Amino acid sequence: MTEAPIGSSRDVPALPKKRRRFSGRRLLRALLDLKLWVPALAAAGIAVAAAFVFLLVGLAGFYGAAWLRNYEAFLVTAVIGLAAGLVVGWTRRYHPRAAARIFTWKAWGSVIVGSLATYWGIVFLIGLGRLHVYRLAFAESQVAPILSGFYTSLEVVAVIIPLGFGLGFLVGWARTTKSLILRGLAAYYVDFFRSMPPIALIFFASLIGALSLKGSGIDQFTVYHITLWLGVVALGFHTAAYQAEIIRAGILSVPAGQTEAADAVGISKIRSMFVVVLPQAFRISLPPLGNEFSSVIKDTSLLSVIGWFELSGVGFTLVSESYSVYLWGSVVIWIEVAMLYFVLTYLVTRTVRVIEDLFKVPGLEVARL
Repeated sequence: MTEAPIGSSRDVPALPKKRRRFSGRRLLRALLDLKLWVPALAAAGIAVAAAFVFLLVGLAGFYGAAWLRNYEAFLVTAVIGLAAGLVVGWTRRYHPRAAARIFTWKAWGSVIVGSLATYWGIVFLIGLGRLHVYRLAFAESQVAPILSGFYTSLEVVAVIIPLGFGLGFLVGWARTTKSLILRGLAAYYVDFFRSMPPIALIFFASLIGALSLKGSGIDQFTVYHITLWLGVVALGFHTAAYQAEIIRAGILSVPAGQTEAADAVGISKIRSMFVVVLPQAFRISLPPLGNEFSSVIKDTSLLSVIGWFELSGVGFTLVSESYSVYLWGSVVIWIEVAMLYFVLTYLVTRTVRVIEDLFKVPGLEVARL
């Protein structure tokens, strides 16, 4: 084995890379960069032009040319396009590797196609209403209350998904530890909540909460809202049991040789868990976690049994009031509700897919159909 000559590059230790610190001067320099604003302005112009074409060809054909005078819609479209262009320009300028993974047709092609299909689907349904296939005025009158239910569903989902993921991670990690007590408690938790139907958990959580707060001196309005949120927490506990098994499978899928190698070079077990095991387990667990997120979004429809006026709750209320007005009103209402469920589920699953593309490693990604 030949020795390296003195003064060669082998004798020079590698210098640690300096991390760029955030500063106002650097931010100002970035904001004045033309390479950042050119794609932003181009994206804003394309967005406004696309909005004009879509409104002209689509909605304006049914509602008249006055629809094109909705300048607020064009302003919002321009702002969204400008913001999207800034994000793209910033990423391509300062994080080219991440941009090469994120901004690809493979990652966003289905989103663009799905958005176009949704828009022209709405235009087609409006056209059917104009042809008197159904009462378009009735369908338009139901949009506002259904959108209020959609916003409530967004609020509920924003609580359930982080709660379920956080609790599921802790339980899944506990099931892989060497502690017999932690593994036993985690196993009992998973077995109990996976064996119970979510509607029963929601109902009993709300009922037990109402009985516990009876005679506590709290006003009825507050008690009612507490019981509603207890149902949300129960649904979060239910999905956490399924996510715990997903995370446990992801952790156990990492070869034991990697943790042994980390232990051999002096890395502590806690640090090894965060820098060796969890990054790989996270990439492996993302696809099944996306499926569980989409399932729990649809399970939020069960919250209507305790008084939540989310999408399904509003739908049931509107349907019960529509029979005396329009016989086919229930079909129209449930079509609108189903479309919003699809939009919400699609947004969440596509977000998970983008995160999966961002953190994937060539050769180690999960095979796709």
